[in-house]
Amino acid sequence: MGKLYAANRVVSADNTITNGVVEIEDGVVKRVFHLEKEIAFTIWLGGTIIIKKTAVGLQAFKDNNILI
Repeated sequence: MGKLYAANRVVSADNTITNGVVEIEDGVVKRVFHLEKEIAFTIWLGGTIIIKKTAVGLQAFKDNNILI
């Protein structure tokens, strides 16, 4: 399992999830899902995580900083 980041909103080109979690492995988004309960080792960032398609695949950004 990669790193888990949670935020109030996770926004991608085709979807917005309220209270979402993003799993990132090697700097690339592996999955995005609704936060339904507390998950161990999840980093709560608050605010909005934005998912963008880049040359290496889908990547997640918080305040214009890439999440790795």
